Amino acid sequence: MQVSAAPGTLVLLVRHGETQWNLDQRIQGHQDVPLTERGMEQARRLAACLAAEPPHAIYSSDLQRSRLTAELLAPDRTEIRTDPRLREAEFGEWEGLSLAEIRSRHPEDFENWRRDALTHRPPGGETIEALKDRCMSALAEALPRHPGERVLVVSHGGPVRAMVCGLLGLPLEVYPRLRVENTAVTRILFTERGAILAGFNDVSHLRASVEGPAHTGWEEK
Repeated sequence: MQVSAAPGTLVLLVRHGETQWNLDQRIQGHQDVPLTERGMEQARRLAACLAAEPPHAIYSSDLQRSRLTAELLAPDRTEIRTDPRLREAEFGEWEGLSLAEIRSRHPEDFENWRRDALTHRPPGGETIEALKDRCMSALAEALPRHPGERVLVVSHGGPVRAMVCGLLGLPLEVYPRLRVENTAVTRILFTERGAILAGFNDVSHLRASVEGPAHTGWEEK
C-alpha cells in the first residue's frame, strides 16, 4: 500500500521504552507487558528532547508498553489515539518464550527464522508482509488528517522497521538489516518528491546519559 501525505508532514516513529521481557530476551508479540522504571525514564528523557518540536497528533499501539510511552511523551491535552494495527507482529506459539527456550524447543524453526525472518515465521505467527500491510493501513488513515503537521507514532521494533520500508518504498529484504532501540526516534519527512528519511534510530537522548542504552537483543519483540 502506497501512503502519501502533504508536503511538510513530519512523521516521528518511536519504539516503546524498555520492558523486563526486552531484558530477558523474551518474545512479547501481542502480550501486554508493562514498562520497567528505566523504560519510563527513557520516555521522559525523550519527552524533554521533543519539547521543542511537540507533536500535533499522537497515535499509538494499544499495548500498554507503547501506550504508556505515548502518555509520557504527550504534551498537555494532546489526545492519544490507539490503534491495534500498530501492534508488534504476532508470534504465535513463541510468545512468552525466551530466545534460549525457543532455540532449545524449536531448534530448526529458530535457526530458519534467524536466517530468514521474512519467509520463516513462528508456528501460528504473522508474516512481515501482513505486519507491514496493517501498519501502512493505519498510516493511510491517519496522515491525511494532519497535513503539514508533526505526527508522533509510538509502536514497536517490528512495526517501525516495516513502516520505514513501506513509507520509503524499500523492499522488505531490508527489514532484517534495520535496528531500532527502545525509545529510538525515526523521522520521515514528506516533500514534493515524496517521503524522505530525515533521521533513523536516534537515541541521542539516552546516549547523553551516564548509563546510555543497552541493546536488548532481537528488535522484533
